[in-house]
Amino acid sequence: MLQTYQEIRDRIYELARRHSLRPDWVDAGRTMRSLLLHNSEQMVVARSRVPLRHMDPDLLAALAYDLEGVFGKGRMD
Repeated sequence: MLQTYQEIRDRIYELARRHSLRPDWVDAGRTMRSLLLHNSEQMVVARSRVPLRHMDPDLLAALAYDLEGVFGKGRMD
C-alpha cells in the first residue's frame, strides 16, 4: 500500500502515462487535492480526491476504487 502523497502522486503519473491520460490537479486544500484524469479528447474519464497527509486507510481505499475503472484493480496498492 502506498504510504505518502509523493508515492501516490508518482504512481498516478506513471499509470496515467501508460494509459495516455493527462492528470489535472484542480484544487488543493490543507489535507486533500482534487484530481481529474483526461483522455486524449480532453474528456474527464476519472476523478478522485487525493490525501496530502494523514493517510487514512478509508481515504486510500476510496482513491483506489475511484481510479480502478481506468487503471485496473489493485494498481494503486
